[in-house]
Amino acid sequence: MAEKVRYYLEQTLPELEDLQRKGIFTKPEIASITRRRTDFEHRIHGRGAKLLDFLKYAEFEMNLDLLRKKRIQRLGGGQPDKVTTSVSTWSGQQRIFFIFDRATGKFKGDLSLWKQYISYARQQKARHLLNKIFRNVVRLHPAKPELWVLAAEHELRENANRKAARNLVLRGLKFNPSSKELADAYVKLEEDVKRAVDELQAKTKQDAELGQDDSESDDVDHESGAEPSDDGERETEDGDD
Repeated sequence: MAEKVRYYLEQTLPELEDLQRKGIFTKPEIASITRRRTDFEHRIHGRGAKLLDFLKYAEFEMNLDLLRKKRIQRLGGGQPDKVTTSVSTWSGQQRIFFIFDRATGKFKGDLSLWKQYISYARQQKARHLLNKIFRNVVRLHPAKPELWVLAAEHELRENANRKAARNLVLRGLKFNPSSKELADAYVKLEEDVKRAVDELQAKTKQDAELGQDDSESDDVDHESGAEPSDDGERETEDGDD
């Protein structure tokens, strides 16, 4: 256990050095962060590790990352973009993901944990990670309709993939044929698809009509700019005589 804890802590050294070099955290603060992380790592690697240990660890890292962002805001004079992006920019977020990943690996059956993981990943707009999370959670909990609905909503809203969303709802119904939640989701999804098709057809028809109007307008312009006939030319010549 000690070797594993040491390994994980060593991975944080580049981030901590970067935070101190940028002046975001002082040397004593870096030492305090290291002590807290060491304690949390020992707790979650111990035989008696509890879910609460993981959640407190994740909460600590979230608060730390929030403090980092506030200090960057201050250092940048209200313009955080002025602070150079470096290894510490995303390391906090990645560590929190890693804590949740290890927690869900140990406590696979805890749905509230999975939902917290999903919620945080959504806040961070981690679309690709969410794809992975939803694949895992519906595989582990196929008899939970709400998870299939969440996965389908993710495909529809974040990935704009109606086909994948529909397939997820149908797969969910195979495991939960009497689920009203999934049945309602399927009906709503089909209505959304029909509405999208109707809107597309209406737009296509409108574009076609506009194209026809433009074509007719071009024909009128061409006719109005036609050369005078021979009779018109002769009348002009007679007038000159």
